[in-house]
Amino acid sequence: MKSSIRNSAPPARFFSLSGPLCLTIVAGCALALAPAVAGGQSGPGTLVSRAELTAIMERAEVASHQGDAGARSKNAAIAMATRQRLRDGDFQVGDRVVVTVISDSVRVDTLAVRAGRYLELPNNIRVPVVGTLRSELRPLVTTEVLKYIKAQQVDVTPLMRLGVLGEVAHPGYFALASDIPLTDAIMAAGGPTTTADIENVMIRRASREYRSSEETRQAIARGMTLDQFGLNPGDELVIPRHRDISSGPWLTLLGAAATLLTIVVALRQ
Repeated sequence: MKSSIRNSAPPARFFSLSGPLCLTIVAGCALALAPAVAGGQSGPGTLVSRAELTAIMERAEVASHQGDAGARSKNAAIAMATRQRLRDGDFQVGDRVVVTVISDSVRVDTLAVRAGRYLELPNNIRVPVVGTLRSELRPLVTTEVLKYIKAQQVDVTPLMRLGVLGEVAHPGYFALASDIPLTDAIMAAGGPTTTADIENVMIRRASREYRSSEETRQAIARGMTLDQFGLNPGDELVIPRHRDISSGPWLTLLGAAATLLTIVVALRQ
């Protein structure tokens, strides 16, 4: 079964602005330079490692005994979810993975995780993925492929079905590579509308807030990937509408400029 990965973004456009609009741009730059949230320390475009996840879990466990009740509860939930991820791995039945094998020819297959949690590659090669993280899948698949095929290169791209909802041009669910930045996920849905409140984007899981707007804003500023931010298939990235857009087209233009600059700066990091 073949599937395309919708993660491309249009080229950034730069233009000259002056007056009050410049203040909006300064605010956008400040957002892009905001401190990083607690999360994976790998660079953009990577998948979080087991060692990094362990460190995240340990920090969350410590934080679950500090601060107010809300902060303790949230950190306890992060610690529990991370512990479960370390134990069970990232892959569930139905998740899809793109495998590219380069030998005498190039073969690209989009495979689904089967009942029993394994991938079945061409030539009846079975790769169990129970307890496997996304960052561990490529070496695992490569090792199995090289037992049977003289391949020059094996590329493995785990896909994630993510909802990008709210104030975007084409809201919906998308099969996205797990190692793309959050900004690329927004652009996969056509980018934010002129009424999007990009500063209050949040992550929803099972109809409940999973990552707050503050956490998500900082993750976008840092260029964190879907995997680094701990997202799972079925999660929803929700872009709300500005609460007050009653001041006419000028305010709408200001909001649009801030939104575009924030995404441009994040994409260039």
